[in-house]
Amino acid sequence: GDKRDKGDKGDKGEVQIPNLKSKIQNPKSKIQSLLEDTVQLIEASEAVEMFARQSQETLEKQRRLLSSTRDSLMEARMLPLGNLFERFPRILQKLEIVHKKQIALQFQGSDTLVDKAVVERLYDPLLHLVRNAFDHGIETPSKRQKWGKPEKGVIEIHAYHQGRYLIVEVQDDGQGLDFEKIRTKAVEERLISSQYAIHLSHEQLIDLLFEPGFSTASTVNDLSGRGMGLDVVRTHLRAIQGTVSVYSEPHRGTMFRLQIPLSLTIDKLLVCQAAEKIYALFANAIEEIIIPKVEQVRCWDGGKALRWCKGDTETLIPIYQLATALNYSSSVTQFLISGPKRSFVEKGDKMMPIILLRCQEQLLGLEVDRLFGDIELAIRPLGSAIAPPPYVYGGSILADGRLTLVLDGTALINHLSKQQTHDLANNFVSAPLLPNLKHQQLPIQTRAALAEARNFDEKPCKTILLVDDSITVRHTLSLTLQKAGYQVIQAKDGYEAIETIRYHSDIQLVFCDIEMPRMNGFEFLKNRQQDPNLSEIPVVMLTSRSSDKHRMLAFKLGANAYITKPYLEHMLLTTVTDVLEKKN
Repeated sequence: GDKRDKGDKGDKGEVQIPNLKSKIQNPKSKIQSLLEDTVQLIEASEAVEMFARQSQETLEKQRRLLSSTRDSLMEARMLPLGNLFERFPRILQKLEIVHKKQIALQFQGSDTLVDKAVVERLYDPLLHLVRNAFDHGIETPSKRQKWGKPEKGVIEIHAYHQGRYLIVEVQDDGQGLDFEKIRTKAVEERLISSQYAIHLSHEQLIDLLFEPGFSTASTVNDLSGRGMGLDVVRTHLRAIQGTVSVYSEPHRGTMFRLQIPLSLTIDKLLVCQAAEKIYALFANAIEEIIIPKVEQVRCWDGGKALRWCKGDTETLIPIYQLATALNYSSSVTQFLISGPKRSFVEKGDKMMPIILLRCQEQLLGLEVDRLFGDIELAIRPLGSAIAPPPYVYGGSILADGRLTLVLDGTALINHLSKQQTHDLANNFVSAPLLPNLKHQQLPIQTRAALAEARNFDEKPCKTILLVDDSITVRHTLSLTLQKAGYQVIQAKDGYEAIETIRYHSDIQLVFCDIEMPRMNGFEFLKNRQQDPNLSEIPVVMLTSRSSDKHRMLAFKLGANAYITKPYLEHMLLTTVTDVLEKKN
C-alpha cells in the first residue's frame, strides 16, 4: 500500500514536472516563433524589393525601346535643316567673287528636325532672303568702313522650335530698311497716293514690301529678287500655312522671321487638371512648378500675384486660374482671379499648384487643381472645321484613352497680354508683362508689404540644386527638400546647372540625373572635375539606372552618393545630411 501510495505520489510528481517545464519553455518558443516570422518578413521584403527593381529595369528597357522606335520613325519622315543650309555657302561664294563683297554666313539650329516636305518648300524663300540680304542689306566695304563696321558682313540663319511652330530667322548686320525709299517707291509705283504715304507707319511700309511686283531695286538684275520682290517669299510660305515678319534698325541690320506650323510633332507635355478637365502644356515653356507658401501670395482687388525670388531678383508674377483663362469668350476681368480685398492670403487658405510659364522675359503663373506628370505624346492639329483659339495647339490621346487639349504656353501668354485693357494696365498686378523687378524698384507701399512677407524666411537655410529634365521629378523632390527646411533651385540639364552654379555662389549640394538633353549627368561630373569652383560642391546622383557599371562610373567621376529611383524620402534626406556633414 505504501508503494502504491508512493507510486501515486510519484506519478503525480512526474505529471507536475513536465507542466512546469512547458510553462518555462513557452516564452522561449514564442520568441523563437517571432524570430522565424521576422526572418520570413525580411526575406519577403527583399523578394518584393528585388521584384520592384526587376520591374523598374524592365520598364526602363521598354522605355528605351519605345524611344528608339520613335526616333526611327521620326528619322524616316524628318530631316535636319542643316541639309538645307549647306546649299547656301557655295551660292554666296560665287556672289562674293562677282560683286566684291565679303560675307560670313553663320548657322544656328542646323540639327532642328523638320518634315521633309517642309524642308523642300523652304529652300526658295530662304534663298531669296539670303540673296536679298546680300544685295540690299550688306553695304559695300567702303560704306561699312564709314560706319565703323568690319569690312566682312554677317548673314545669320537661326532655326528653332517654339511651341507648335518652326521659327527660321534670317538676319544681317547691314544698313537696315530705308523707309523713305520704300515710301517714295510706293508712290512711284502708284500703289498709294502721296498724301496717304506721308501718314504710313513703319509697319505699314514693311507690308508694302510684300505687295506683288513691288521692289526697291533701281534696276532688275539676277542677284536678289530679279524684279519679283518679297511677294515670292510670302507666296511660298502661304503654301505651308506660314507667315513672315520683319524687324529692322537703321545701320544695325534687318531680320526676317519665318513662322511655320508643325503638322505633327512628338513632344514632352505636362498633364494637369483644371475644373474637372484635363489639359496638357508643352514642358519646354514651363519655368517651374511650385506650391507657394501663404506668405508668397499677394491679393489685390480682383487679382493675385506671386512673389518669386531668384537670386537677388524679386519678381511679382500675375496668377491666373487655368480654367478661367481658357474661357476665351469671357471679358478681360474674368481672366483675373477674383479675390478678397486683403494684402495677404490667410493661413487657412488652400494653396494650389502654380505652373510658371516663360515667354522670353515674360513670366505668368497658371493655378491648376492637380498635376499628373510629364509624358511624351504625339500631337495632332484640330483641323479647320472649328477654328480653335490661338493658344490651343492641338489634341492628344492619353494612356487611358482620354482626349486632351494641348496648350501652347507662349501663345497663351501673348493672348492674355492682348486681352488687357487700358484701365487694368495701371495695376501692376494685372499687367501681363512683369520684368524682373528689383526689390528697390518697387513702390514704397509694395516694398513695405514684401518686407513684412519676407520675415518668414529670414533664417539662413542651405541651398540645393536639382538637375533633372523631368519637371515632375524636380517638383516632387523640391517639395520633399523644402519640407525639410532646404532652399531649392532647379535646372533642366547639366549645361543649365553649370550656368546656375556660376550665378548662385551659395549652392551647397547638387542632385543630378544621368539621362538629360544637351549635357547628361556624366558630362556634368566631367565638367565639374575640371572647374575648381564646381568640384567643391558635392553631387548626389538620383537616377533610374540601377546597374553597377553606372554606379561605378558615377563614383569614378567624383559623385558623392548614388540613389536610384524610386526612392524613400527618409533615406534620401539621410543621404543629404550625411553628405553635407562630410563636406563640413
